[in-house]
Amino acid sequence: MESELPNNYANALFDLAKPEEFEDYLSAWEVLFTSLQDPNWKRFLASYSIPKEDKYRSIDVLYSFRKAPHFASFVKVVVSHNRVNLLPQIGDAFRSLVFASQGIKEGILLSASPLSEIDVAKIEAAISEKMGTKVVLRQKVDHTLLGGVKVNVEGKVYDGTLRARLQELHRSLKGGSR
Repeated sequence: MESELPNNYANALFDLAKPEEFEDYLSAWEVLFTSLQDPNWKRFLASYSIPKEDKYRSIDVLYSFRKAPHFASFVKVVVSHNRVNLLPQIGDAFRSLVFASQGIKEGILLSASPLSEIDVAKIEAAISEKMGTKVVLRQKVDHTLLGGVKVNVEGKVYDGTLRARLQELHRSLKGGSR
């Protein structure tokens, strides 16, 4: 049941939002994700000893957006149900719903070190062209990679890592020596 909760909350917000507001709601989620990086803020929202009214005032200050009118109220509902720990999963589920409604595929971009936004955009464009649909990639750093990138979109893996290239070279050399 716990794993269904983020999806249930995300579906509720998705139903409240209008399609023309989706980008604004996604931006609001980015603000929320950034603020949750502060452990003090997360503790404040999750605390049972802080009056809800104080939390609600703070939520209104940080998360009231004219173009995402239900966002602050939504966050208040999640906080009032003591589900602060689920906010990242709820946001991810909401983003997935928005992308699915727009025909956008999501994927993971793994790299040995962080890539610039320009590099990520170039990789997204190349994968989008290859798949014939818009693809949005979420970047993750994998320190086990020697270099290059690995992209996974809906189970399809595009492996441009140094390890994969070395393995391919090894196979071609091994096959060529017969």
